[in-house]
Amino acid sequence: MKILFAVWEIAPFFRFGGLGDVARSLPSTLRESGVDIRVITPYYNAVKLGRLKRTYKGALKVSYNGRQAKIDVYEVLHPSGRFPVYFIKSEKYLDVARGIDTFAFFDRAVVDLVKTNMLDFFPEIIHCNDNHAGFIPLLIKEEKLPIKTIFTIHNLAYQGRTSKEILGKLNLHEKGKLLAWEIKSRQVNMLMEGIIHADIVNTVSPTYAREIMTEEEGCGLEDILRGKEGRVFGVLNGIEINRSYLRKLHFDGFDRVDTNLLQKKKNENKLYLQKKLGFKVSEKIPLSCFIGRFDPWQKGLDILHKMLRRIDLSRYQFTILGAGDHDWEERFQWLAKFYPRNVACHFKFDESLAYRLYASSDFILIPSKYEPCGLVQMRAMYFGTIPIAHKTGGLIDSIKNEINGFLFEKYSSEVLENTYKKAIKIYQNDKKKMHELMKEAVGADFSWKKSAGEYLVLYQKLINGEF
Repeated sequence: MKILFAVWEIAPFFRFGGLGDVARSLPSTLRESGVDIRVITPYYNAVKLGRLKRTYKGALKVSYNGRQAKIDVYEVLHPSGRFPVYFIKSEKYLDVARGIDTFAFFDRAVVDLVKTNMLDFFPEIIHCNDNHAGFIPLLIKEEKLPIKTIFTIHNLAYQGRTSKEILGKLNLHEKGKLLAWEIKSRQVNMLMEGIIHADIVNTVSPTYAREIMTEEEGCGLEDILRGKEGRVFGVLNGIEINRSYLRKLHFDGFDRVDTNLLQKKKNENKLYLQKKLGFKVSEKIPLSCFIGRFDPWQKGLDILHKMLRRIDLSRYQFTILGAGDHDWEERFQWLAKFYPRNVACHFKFDESLAYRLYASSDFILIPSKYEPCGLVQMRAMYFGTIPIAHKTGGLIDSIKNEINGFLFEKYSSEVLENTYKKAIKIYQNDKKKMHELMKEAVGADFSWKKSAGEYLVLYQKLINGEF
């Protein structure tokens, strides 16, 4: 089975968000299952290869915007996954991850490389990720290449809309039979093109796959997605735990299901963190965290902030880790300024600190308005940190209410507060129930092996022509 995985970011070389982690972990796990999978990605100036050996695969002229643009291709063996990664370098278009031209050119280059067999690798399937790879399924059809495509939606809200002038740059006619550009708005939607032209589509959780077919969550594409019913699937992402952090946090070498020992390890980390942050040092004070992008449209910053303003913060401790919208950063920083012994904010993503929070916190708050999958709840649960989350998307697929976490139905600060206080009451008054929650949390299977198995089934059905 030969798979080419097309993606705009991959850890550890260039990581912007969770997609970079997926691009590292999923191919690695599939490789272990015997799949010949290779990743192809842009070689931005910001890409860091370190001392890894680069193999030059050659140069190719790519037709774009009426001209021939040169690309150079390098192959690197991924340091942890041991799978080949192809980096496409173009000084004109792929120097930075800057917008539509970057990704449209990348899509054209991927298809041209496959068409010319310059990689000495002809895939049976190209696995395209998000709007950045949205033109690949269309271009595969235009070139009549015998390759199947799967298109993964990691977040439906990011669609890559642009002027129809992009069609001319790709040498596509706007009245072409295959094209499905939005005639009313006279825009091209890269995500929509990927959905329409891919053989199958999947999202990163089963619940999100159902939600995006509704008017409320479909972001204007619900009719198109419903039209592909039977070819839209949901596969829950997995997580990969960085073992080096486990050693630093003294979280390795013991059975996490032993909740007494687990609590002891968490308390050790908690006391260390409290002292470092200038909080009151006490095992009894409930410590909660928020880890995520400061995205006001998705991550529930509004209801979290309202709750924190309303409750008596002197009784609790909160740590906020994330970056993004500066206005919201200032609002949370104001709380930290007035409650320095109870609220701490760090507005630059720091993986080391994130792991420290997972290991130290009693609860993690995930009030997202919508959540395609979510990874923080899975990582937190590995450490026995109990999630308090809005009942949506992948949070539904990974959290069982009052079994390994808490889910609240209505998106409001009042309901979030009530759920939070319910969890705190258990923490303070019912040690047995708290340990049951922790045991279920650490026992949940969020391994990539499980997710990879589901992708293998989809790949095989694609190759067998079952769609």
